[in-house]
Amino acid sequence: MACDLEKISISNLMRPAFDAAVAITRLDECIARSPVGTGFLKRQNFADACASLWIDGELVQLEDLVLHDATRDIRAPTHELTIARDVLRTRRRGALSAS
Repeated sequence: MACDLEKISISNLMRPAFDAAVAITRLDECIARSPVGTGFLKRQNFADACASLWIDGELVQLEDLVLHDATRDIRAPTHELTIARDVLRTRRRGALSAS
C-alpha cells in the first residue's frame, strides 16, 4: 500500500506523537519503581532480540535464546540464534551505558 507523503500534515501527527512520548515516559517510570521492574526489563531484552530478527525474516524462539544465553543449549545453535545473542548483548551494553 503506497502512502502519499504530500497529503500528510505534520501538525496532525504532532499531538499523537506527543501523547505517545508521555505514555512511554510514564511506563518507564512505573517499571523503574516496580519491584519486578528489573526482571521485566531483562525479559524485554530477550523479546526485543527475537523481534529484531523477526523483522529481518528470521525466526528465533525465545526459549532457545534464553537457553543459549545461559550456555544450556539443547541442540546446536543456528546462525540466527547466534545473531540474536549478539543483539541481546548489544542491548545489555546499551542499558549499562545508559545507567
